[in-house]
Amino acid sequence: MKLAVFFPGIGYHCDKPLLYYSNQLAVQYQYETVRVTYGVLHKELDKAFEDALAQTRICLEPVVWEDYEEVLFVSKSIGTAVACAYAKEHGICCRNVYYTPLEQTFAFSPQKGIVFHGTEDPWADAEKIRKKCRENNLPLYLVEDGSHSLEIKQECRERERNGCQKKLQENLQILTQVMEQTEQYLAEEIYCRELEAEEISLELFGKFIRHQKVTKCRRREKDKWVIRDDPFIDDWTRKDYQELVGCLRNTVSTGGFVYAAFVQDVLKGFVSVEPSVFGGENRYLDLSSIHVSEDMRGRRIGKMLFQAAAEWARKKGAGKLYISSHSAMETQAFYQAMGCVDAQEYEQKHVELEPYDCQLEYRL
Repeated sequence: MKLAVFFPGIGYHCDKPLLYYSNQLAVQYQYETVRVTYGVLHKELDKAFEDALAQTRICLEPVVWEDYEEVLFVSKSIGTAVACAYAKEHGICCRNVYYTPLEQTFAFSPQKGIVFHGTEDPWADAEKIRKKCRENNLPLYLVEDGSHSLEIKQECRERERNGCQKKLQENLQILTQVMEQTEQYLAEEIYCRELEAEEISLELFGKFIRHQKVTKCRRREKDKWVIRDDPFIDDWTRKDYQELVGCLRNTVSTGGFVYAAFVQDVLKGFVSVEPSVFGGENRYLDLSSIHVSEDMRGRRIGKMLFQAAAEWARKKGAGKLYISSHSAMETQAFYQAMGCVDAQEYEQKHVELEPYDCQLEYRL
């Protein structure tokens, strides 16, 4: 038996979007669900927390925790602190989805889970949340310009005449992405998040399997695409991983994008986009790498990573992604499925570095 318990925030009850839809997901994955409710809470935050925790004790008193093989706590705002404090107080081992936690949450030794936070959240400083998540080994999913409800406020970005409609569409897209991440975590603890330079290390790739068996390749010869037999094994040595770590760290430190997929907290895929626009009117941003560990291929991880890279590049004002792609037929099939085509303009440094690569582009 599985149980999911939902802890609301102050004024953010369980029928509001984040908790409502995550509840629907929990039901979909065969969790029994319990919704904590609060009555009147004190206006001061510390006392409001004490009130909410006391009411939670009463609300959850009938639960027989020993009846459940798996427990999931889904919490919002002050509810994240209540959930952590209650779990610690009652010795409950649980997985967690933390929506917009407060800094106070981390005083209660949060257990494993996934964290969602907006960079414009007035209730908690984004850099402090980043630091606390790193200290507690919690994956953090950041919503750029997101508020305490993980929504974009009108004043955060310049908008056109139809700004209200665009704002609604953007907020619906954010909600969809958050729920997709939540579902991945519920389904098999697959989650994605942006990486920071200091966490990119050889140890991060300790269980990553680059191995790829290639039989046929797609190559451009005399202005025509041809299929050639070219059997070989593509794998990385320790030196290759060291070079990769250096490249990815540089991408992040220079303002680029490195986004990774994890399965049960183990890195299983990553994508990187360099920060500098090139190519004149094409306005390319370079998708410099995208890889999925051999044991997790065919699970839509590559698609999730590619879409995240495209969304980041679009927000940076690029017109297209540029891909210097491995010529293996399996790799080419992936890019074709994503909608990539032959690049209108070839970046010479890529052609010289990897003459057998396929130079592709993806219109944003």
